Amino acid sequence: MPGKASAEADESEMTRWRGHQLSPTHAVLWTVILVATVGDILLTMTGITVGLQEGNVVVSAMLAEFGLAGLWLVKFGAMLWLVAGWRLLSERNATVFLALFAVVTLAVVVYNSVTILQYRGVITVVAVL
Repeated sequence: MPGKASAEADESEMTRWRGHQLSPTHAVLWTVILVATVGDILLTMTGITVGLQEGNVVVSAMLAEFGLAGLWLVKFGAMLWLVAGWRLLSERNATVFLALFAVVTLAVVVYNSVTILQYRGVITVVAVL
């Protein structure tokens, strides 16, 4: 039966997560996003501790109003938004959505890392024009 073999192959390549297909690509992207988000939270807390200011106005306002709980609320809201987008979009669009979020979050982690290391005098970054 060609249809049955195809369905078995599809099931072996994907894992069901609460009725939604979690492809291997999405699993990797989710892993990158979660690790990068944890890094972003830790770096934000470190930056605030050493005296740096939060650059994101939404996070800054939430920090001013609720302290570190505000940071966690923003990150939790972002994760809810991400899960909703992933569940509602087609497979292709969900892949693009997750990949863009992963790239942006990784870029923020790199930027925060460099900023903290510069502030502490560990590295000096020279702009190349």
